[in-house]
Amino acid sequence: MKITTITPGQQDISTIGKGSAPATGLSFQDILAQELATAKSPTTTPIAAASATTPIPAALRLDSLTLTEDTINTLEKFGAALGNTSFSAQDLEPFATALENDTAALVSLKNQLPKNNPLSSLLERVATASYVEAAKLRRGDYHA
Repeated sequence: MKITTITPGQQDISTIGKGSAPATGLSFQDILAQELATAKSPTTTPIAAASATTPIPAALRLDSLTLTEDTINTLEKFGAALGNTSFSAQDLEPFATALENDTAALVSLKNQLPKNNPLSSLLERVATASYVEAAKLRRGDYHA
C-alpha cells in the first residue's frame, strides 16, 4: 500500500535538511561568550551580598550551631535506639519529645536570621529532618 497524501500535522520529508532562513539574534557562540565573561567577573552572589549587609550576632550563630549539633546527635541516638529491638514504644517516647522541642527551637532561631542566609538554610533542613522523624514515631511508622 502506497500512501501519497500528507494530512495536516505530517511533515513533508522533501523539505527536511534544506536550508531555511537563518534565525535572527545572537548565535550560541555569542551567548556562550557572554555567559563565560559574566562567570569570570568577580561579582558577589545574592547570598553573599545579603550576609555581608546583615551581620548576624555571634551569640545567635553559636546558639544555632550548638542546637543543630545537639539535634543531629539526638537523631543519631534515635536511629540507634530504633535498631535495638529491646526498646519499646514507651522507651522511644523521650526521643520524640526531644526532637519536637528541638524542631520548635530550630524554627525559632531560623526566624531570627535573614531568609537567604546559609545558616538559615541549615537550620531549616535539620528542623525538617527532626520533625519528620518525630512525626513518623508518633503516627506509628516504627512500631511493629
